[in-house]
Amino acid sequence: MSKIDENAYLLDGIELGFLARDLSFLSRVLRAHVRNLNADFYREHDPISGSVALLSLIGLNPGISQNDLAAAVVLKKSAVTKIVSRMESEGFVIRDKPKSDRRYNALRLSREGEMRWNDLRNEIRNQQETLLEPLGQRDRDKLFSLLGRLVTHYADTAAEMPAQRETAAAN
Repeated sequence: MSKIDENAYLLDGIELGFLARDLSFLSRVLRAHVRNLNADFYREHDPISGSVALLSLIGLNPGISQNDLAAAVVLKKSAVTKIVSRMESEGFVIRDKPKSDRRYNALRLSREGEMRWNDLRNEIRNQQETLLEPLGQRDRDKLFSLLGRLVTHYADTAAEMPAQRETAAAN
């Protein structure tokens, strides 16, 4: 069984050294394990990578723009457009274009999309229980609090970068 020894920095007897505290390394290894554990779920429900997350975000935020959706999941706008177009053709998503701004796409779930999202939410909850099984509630709360802080920090930093570039270009 794989386990990181926090004192010796070992993973299945392999010395990790500084990698035991390397966020990029550990998140990549964890992501690989999570993908393996989720393979059956995504094979059954998510033919396009990211569509479950986008479906969930649209369900939680009716009227969200494609630009805001792309920013939330840190994907290129063109990638989100491709996924949304596919979900629209499958009858899960409706794009509304307000008359005031024809470039803006307000997204919402169709009736079929709502039903799919409700079905998926229960399966996602069960899958999360499996993934988080080694952690008690207190550790889960702390994990998500810390991850949320990191995500918020880097989202804020990314949002500030275009403004900093514009200011530098003006000077």
